[in-house]
Amino acid sequence: MELSRKGIANTLRGLKQKWGSASVKRDMWNKEYEAGKWKHCEVTPRAHVYELVERYCRRGAILDLGCGSGNTGNEIDLTKYRDYVGVDISTVAVRRAIERSEECGRSSKNTYVQGDIESYSPDRKYDVILFRESIYYLALGTTQAALDRYRRYLADDNGVFIVNMSRLGSKHFGEIARLLEANYLCVEKSTPDHDTYVLVFR
Repeated sequence: MELSRKGIANTLRGLKQKWGSASVKRDMWNKEYEAGKWKHCEVTPRAHVYELVERYCRRGAILDLGCGSGNTGNEIDLTKYRDYVGVDISTVAVRRAIERSEECGRSSKNTYVQGDIESYSPDRKYDVILFRESIYYLALGTTQAALDRYRRYLADDNGVFIVNMSRLGSKHFGEIARLLEANYLCVEKSTPDHDTYVLVFR
């Protein structure tokens, strides 16, 4: 019975995340962050994706879509980027990310914005646009349209998307990976372990 309740709760959460209004999604994520649900993944100093972000941003600008409580912006090498913008739907996560940047002296480089990655509109171009464990939260049928919209905000010379996914992160992992590899120019693919998949593309 308990498993059934958990399954129903997870299904309802997934429906809210995919199809709920921005305010419904924001409230859901705020409650989860306030309850400490995501505390376990707040510190990831040796994440494999950092080496790729640092290399491809070429000491330029990074847009992190679904930044959570600020891991990437506060853990990548400070000397490897010029400026960073993190976007997350949770005001609680954004507040924590700002606090972390202040604590580690990155406030002059890091900016955090509350927004829904489905509809967020950047105001300039970036060398790297990162989806770190966040591309799942775009409805599968809208993923390509969202990427094509964000593509306009890649730096003209060598701007890239970087998508970091976990095989355990979504039952649609395989479909998302196939969509990316079939519709975009792959620059580099990395699978450092059985669970982790990172694709650099434009």
